[in-house]
Amino acid sequence: MHFLETMMVKTRRVPKDKKSKVPKKYLSGVKGRKRTQLANIIKRIGKMAKSGQKIPKSLIDRRMKLGKA
Repeated sequence: MHFLETMMVKTRRVPKDKKSKVPKKYLSGVKGRKRTQLANIIKRIGKMAKSGQKIPKSLIDRRMKLGKA
């Protein structure tokens, strides 16, 4: 068993934003209030997707607008 454990590849943890716990790559280039809003929208979309709900176009548009800041 020990041999198999040493052969397994270790996966690296994704660096996340300290405040929102969202992966940093989704928040890059955004600062301040817009960063917080973007993190909240990303969390909201994630929750909806996991529960199988339809994600409204307005929410996607808002995320895109904030991300381009």
